[in-house]
Amino acid sequence: MALDPGQEHARFVSWAEKNGVTIDGVAPARFVGRGIGIVAARDLKAGERLVHVRNSSLVTVASPAVQGHKFPGHVTVHGRLAAFLATEYEKGKAVHKAWQDVWPSKQDFETTMPIHWSKEARECLPVTSKVLLKAQRTKLNSDFDTIRPMYPSMSKPLFTYTWMIVNTRTFYWDYPDLSTAHPSLPKKRAKLTADDCYAMCPFMDYFNHSDVGCDPPHDKHGYSITADRDYEAGEEVYLSYGTHTNDFLLAEYGFILPINKCDALSLDHIILPELSSSQADTLKEDGFYGNYTLTPTSSTDPTTLTCHRTQSVLRLLILPSRRYTSFISGTDDGSAEQIIVNAYLRNLIIAYQRQAMEISEAVDSLSTTSNDSANKEWIEDEGVLVRQRVLASQQEILRTRWEQIRGILNEAVRSLDA
Repeated sequence: MALDPGQEHARFVSWAEKNGVTIDGVAPARFVGRGIGIVAARDLKAGERLVHVRNSSLVTVASPAVQGHKFPGHVTVHGRLAAFLATEYEKGKAVHKAWQDVWPSKQDFETTMPIHWSKEARECLPVTSKVLLKAQRTKLNSDFDTIRPMYPSMSKPLFTYTWMIVNTRTFYWDYPDLSTAHPSLPKKRAKLTADDCYAMCPFMDYFNHSDVGCDPPHDKHGYSITADRDYEAGEEVYLSYGTHTNDFLLAEYGFILPINKCDALSLDHIILPELSSSQADTLKEDGFYGNYTLTPTSSTDPTTLTCHRTQSVLRLLILPSRRYTSFISGTDDGSAEQIIVNAYLRNLIIAYQRQAMEISEAVDSLSTTSNDSANKEWIEDEGVLVRQRVLASQQEILRTRWEQIRGILNEAVRSLDA
């Protein structure tokens, strides 16, 4: 059920409409047990434009206000935006104050984002989430160390908060409104990477993610959102952030989807230890090292469970090298050995099942607290403040994710046994 989100959201909508955001037929709402999102304020038709955010309303490193800080070129785009937001946040009466007032609070992030979880809770994360979280911590600490000489009084907790705001609420923006040689580009256009193309986008960051939802295309004029289907008044309207697995969503956004058609499991931690050093070298040379995935499927064909990379590494592990070479070159489809490959894959998945069961039991045995007031003590872990206790809500999301993982593995074994 959609509820009135409160006066601060009404003030922000008014501010947004005065600052280049066109809103038609949708509004922010509070959903019981799920926080803030966007609701259809009336019946909507597929193809209707719901939101347009003018390019001049975006906050990017090319924005005049950010450019005014004269950040050195070696500071990452993520770090520049986080530092800018931190300085704005400290002012209290900043231009974007109405927008800041509707962002997730520090406490929201401290509760939901795994970067702030206790060591015990983080140890129970899926492997892919752990890898993403490690990279996240490394980037955060590097950005803060780079920014700190410019702002020696800026606190690490505040920078961490605004860094996470950027991490969770930016959209891909490749500066289509700027010429190739424009001095405000963070790099020469040909050298831009995804890490250079961040934009804070007012109002659009209200939309929650679904694996099926509206797309947010952009051009030199800004971003537009059109209805992907018909909606009845009162329905939540979602955006699709991309084809993300639940392990990615958990590490980067602090949530998982109950049903995610884009879900998949990494098999790297199961397969890579099986490789000899020479096999690893061969795979690296051929461009087939790592990124092995298991994908849920309703197909009766077990080969659809895994990607071509996984089928390739399995052949290298158990067949003569010439058979692997024939398979990756495309001269042989590998069907003659598929039964042997499937049997080996089944054993690997059973090993993963045992790991999943052990971690599920560890999750169930976590000592938790549901009283946040009793959990105010923090410790520093690798440069980040983390809780000392596990919250019941964190245990529940871990329990749910491992149930999903075990379900995917069980279905895979059934498919291979068929």
